[in-house]
Amino acid sequence: MKTCTRIVLVCAALAVGTLGWNAFTKFQPSDHKISFSQFLNDVDSRQVTAISISGDEVVGVNHRTGRFRTYAPRGYDAFVDRAIRRDVDVSVVPERVWSGDCTPLALMFVLAQMGVLVFARRSVLSAG
Repeated sequence: MKTCTRIVLVCAALAVGTLGWNAFTKFQPSDHKISFSQFLNDVDSRQVTAISISGDEVVGVNHRTGRFRTYAPRGYDAFVDRAIRRDVDVSVVPERVWSGDCTPLALMFVLAQMGVLVFARRSVLSAG
Protein backbone atom coordinates (compact mmCIF):
# COMPACT_ATOMS: atom_id res chain seq x y z
CA MET A 1 0.00 0.00 0.00
CA LYS A 2 1.26 3.48 -0.71
CA THR A 3 2.14 5.78 2.16
CA CYS A 4 -0.51 8.28 1.10
CA THR A 5 -3.23 5.63 1.28
CA ARG A 6 -2.07 4.59 4.75
CA ILE A 7 -2.19 8.15 5.98
CA VAL A 8 -5.71 8.57 4.59
CA LEU A 9 -6.82 5.35 6.31
CA VAL A 10 -5.34 6.44 9.66
CA CYS A 11 -7.02 9.85 9.35
CA ALA A 12 -10.32 8.18 8.47
CA ALA A 13 -10.02 5.90 11.53
CA LEU A 14 -9.36 8.93 13.74
CA ALA A 15 -12.33 10.76 12.23
CA VAL A 16 -14.62 7.78 12.86
CA GLY A 17 -13.31 7.57 16.43
CA THR A 18 -13.97 11.26 16.99
CA LEU A 19 -17.49 10.99 15.59
CA GLY A 20 -18.10 7.96 17.81
CA TRP A 21 -16.86 9.88 20.85
CA ASN A 22 -19.16 12.81 20.08
CA ALA A 23 -22.16 10.55 19.56
CA PHE A 24 -21.45 8.63 22.78
CA THR A 25 -21.09 11.75 24.94
CA LYS A 26 -23.88 13.74 23.29
CA PHE A 27 -26.61 11.17 23.83
CA GLN A 28 -25.85 10.51 27.48
CA PRO A 29 -28.71 11.59 29.74
CA SER A 30 -27.93 14.97 31.21
CA ASP A 31 -28.97 15.82 34.73
CA HIS A 32 -29.92 19.26 35.91
CA LYS A 33 -26.98 20.59 37.97
CA ILE A 34 -27.86 22.28 41.23
CA SER A 35 -25.86 23.66 44.13
CA PHE A 36 -25.44 21.62 47.28
CA SER A 37 -27.32 24.23 49.33
CA GLN A 38 -30.24 24.06 46.87
CA PHE A 39 -30.18 20.27 47.25
CA LEU A 40 -30.41 20.60 51.05
CA ASN A 41 -33.29 23.10 50.71
CA ASP A 42 -35.12 20.69 48.41
CA VAL A 43 -34.56 17.83 50.88
CA ASP A 44 -35.95 19.98 53.72
CA SER A 45 -39.01 20.91 51.66
CA ARG A 46 -39.52 17.21 50.82
CA GLN A 47 -39.12 17.74 47.07
CA VAL A 48 -36.41 15.07 46.73
CA THR A 49 -37.68 11.50 46.41
CA ALA A 50 -34.46 9.50 45.89
CA ILE A 51 -30.70 9.99 45.75
CA SER A 52 -27.74 7.87 44.75
CA ILE A 53 -24.35 8.70 46.23
CA SER A 54 -21.06 7.77 44.57
CA GLY A 55 -18.08 9.39 46.29
CA ASP A 56 -18.81 13.12 46.39
CA GLU A 57 -21.37 12.96 43.59
CA VAL A 58 -25.06 12.95 44.44
CA VAL A 59 -27.59 12.13 41.71
CA GLY A 60 -31.28 12.21 42.50
CA VAL A 61 -34.87 12.88 41.54
CA ASN A 62 -36.79 16.01 42.47
CA HIS A 63 -40.60 16.29 42.25
CA ARG A 64 -40.40 19.66 40.46
CA THR A 65 -37.29 19.58 38.29
CA GLY A 66 -36.78 15.87 37.65
CA ARG A 67 -33.28 14.40 37.67
CA PHE A 68 -30.50 16.46 39.22
CA ARG A 69 -26.81 16.22 40.04
CA THR A 70 -24.74 17.90 42.74
CA TYR A 71 -21.55 17.35 44.70
CA ALA A 72 -21.32 17.05 48.47
CA PRO A 73 -18.39 18.53 50.37
CA ARG A 74 -15.78 15.83 51.05
CA GLY A 75 -16.27 14.35 54.51
CA TYR A 76 -19.69 15.93 55.09
CA ASP A 77 -21.97 12.97 55.69
CA ALA A 78 -24.66 14.63 57.81
CA PHE A 79 -26.82 15.20 54.74
CA VAL A 80 -27.44 11.45 54.47
CA ASP A 81 -29.14 11.31 57.88
CA ARG A 82 -31.01 14.50 57.01
CA ALA A 83 -32.31 12.91 53.80
CA ILE A 84 -33.29 9.65 55.49
CA ARG A 85 -35.24 11.55 58.18
CA ARG A 86 -37.23 13.19 55.38
CA ASP A 87 -38.11 9.85 53.73
CA VAL A 88 -35.67 10.13 50.83
CA ASP A 89 -34.68 6.79 49.33
CA VAL A 90 -30.87 6.75 49.69
CA SER A 91 -28.58 4.35 47.84
CA VAL A 92 -24.80 4.31 47.87
CA VAL A 93 -22.86 3.19 44.81
CA PRO A 94 -19.23 2.15 45.32
CA GLU A 95 -16.71 4.30 43.51
CA ARG A 96 -15.23 2.73 40.41
CA VAL A 97 -11.61 2.88 39.41
CA TRP A 98 -12.57 3.43 35.77
CA SER A 99 -15.22 6.03 35.37
CA GLY A 100 -17.76 5.66 32.58
CA ASP A 101 -16.54 9.03 31.33
CA CYS A 102 -13.09 7.56 30.64
CA THR A 103 -14.26 4.52 28.68
CA PRO A 104 -14.60 6.18 25.23
CA LEU A 105 -11.26 7.94 25.62
CA ALA A 106 -9.53 4.69 26.61
CA LEU A 107 -11.14 2.91 23.66
CA MET A 108 -9.97 5.60 21.24
CA PHE A 109 -6.44 5.38 22.69
CA VAL A 110 -6.32 1.61 22.23
CA LEU A 111 -7.62 1.84 18.67
CA ALA A 112 -5.11 4.56 17.80
CA GLN A 113 -2.27 2.45 19.21
CA MET A 114 -3.43 -0.52 17.18
CA GLY A 115 -3.45 1.64 14.06
CA VAL A 116 0.08 2.87 14.76
CA LEU A 117 1.31 -0.70 15.29
CA VAL A 118 -0.29 -1.94 12.07
CA PHE A 119 1.16 1.02 10.17
CA ALA A 120 4.64 0.41 11.62
CA ARG A 121 4.47 -3.34 10.94
CA ARG A 122 3.47 -2.81 7.31
CA SER A 123 6.24 -0.25 6.86
CA VAL A 124 8.84 -2.69 8.18
CA LEU A 125 7.51 -5.54 6.04
CA SER A 126 7.46 -3.43 2.88
CA ALA A 127 11.00 -2.16 3.51
CA GLY A 128 12.42 -5.65 4.01
